Amino acid sequence: MSLLSRLLGRRHSTTSEAPLALPTTPAPPVVNRLVDTLPSTDVDLPIEVVAWTVRRLQGIFSQLNESPNQQALEDGQAARLCFTRFWLTAPVDLLETLYEGPIGQAYRLMLSGVLPALPLNAEEQRWKTGLSQRLAKAFGSHETTNLLLAVMPYYDLNSMRVSDPLRQIPEWLQADYAERCDPQFLQVLRSRQAKRSKADQPASQPALLAPSEAPAVARTLPLLSERRGSEAMTLIQDNEFLGRMSGLINLYAIDPSDAELKAELSALRRQVAQIWLDVDTPQLEDLYRTPFGQLTQNLIGSGFSREPLAADEEVAKRQLGLVVGEMSHPRAVNALLAALLFYSPKKVNFSGSERLVPSWLLQELQQLRQRMSA
Repeated sequence: MSLLSRLLGRRHSTTSEAPLALPTTPAPPVVNRLVDTLPSTDVDLPIEVVAWTVRRLQGIFSQLNESPNQQALEDGQAARLCFTRFWLTAPVDLLETLYEGPIGQAYRLMLSGVLPALPLNAEEQRWKTGLSQRLAKAFGSHETTNLLLAVMPYYDLNSMRVSDPLRQIPEWLQADYAERCDPQFLQVLRSRQAKRSKADQPASQPALLAPSEAPAVARTLPLLSERRGSEAMTLIQDNEFLGRMSGLINLYAIDPSDAELKAELSALRRQVAQIWLDVDTPQLEDLYRTPFGQLTQNLIGSGFSREPLAADEEVAKRQLGLVVGEMSHPRAVNALLAALLFYSPKKVNFSGSERLVPSWLLQELQQLRQRMSA
């Protein structure tokens, strides 16, 4: 049973007809990974107590974003549930103060990471549905903001909306909600902020940049393989490695159902992607024109990106997608080449950042799309 399931205090359920409700059954004692050290106690309390620290939650979300693995994912799921329960019981009149402090910083770190985009297990889906139904009935009441803060981490970007957000959402939360959930509302806020900034500036001074228009913080790149540096770079000219790579791609084309083959090809893909992440950016085009680059194109064109991913690979894929979507990271072009091993070229979307992609790579991307459409 996963850490998340133990914290919820009941077993995984896949019965679709089960009633939707917020879980209330106390959980048995579990190993708590939400604190760095466990507090000692001489008395067994007859209530559920899940100790946690803000610093530990920050560490959990950073670990999941930077070095994803199954344990990091389970810790992240448990930390998200911990945050949800906290917001549900936090005092309404202190929500803004809490959100502006260290708790809010950890919460926003979670929202900006990969966790909200990952698939939910059955228990998390029931929890999300229960919160969503409560929120739909609560608009206009005092508990609206508590519920909104609790449920937002369970929705991916632009996958939930609040009607009449200017009235339903407090001003201190509107910008973060808009940036995460509602692009149209974000434009409204930017327009309002620009008008305010212009009105506040002397005629001879330029308007200040609105906070929501500030450059985005660069995303982190995932670690896909431990084999890096000069050890990994020797593979670029290693005929045995290149031959094995070519053989696996050809075998996959012949029999894409071979589980052992797919496991080996998956490990190879991680290593190839890590090489593209580590190469000096000015050398990317030269490497792309080598036999290693041609085999990378063959792997992309094989359609292997359609195969299901392990949990840590799903996290890494999401991280690469976030970097490519913004193209603000100093190694964003590297991330694009690595991402093409996990995403179909047809689904790569730069969100208006194409101008930051080298012309040679845009041309190659178009050729890859045409090749896969043939």
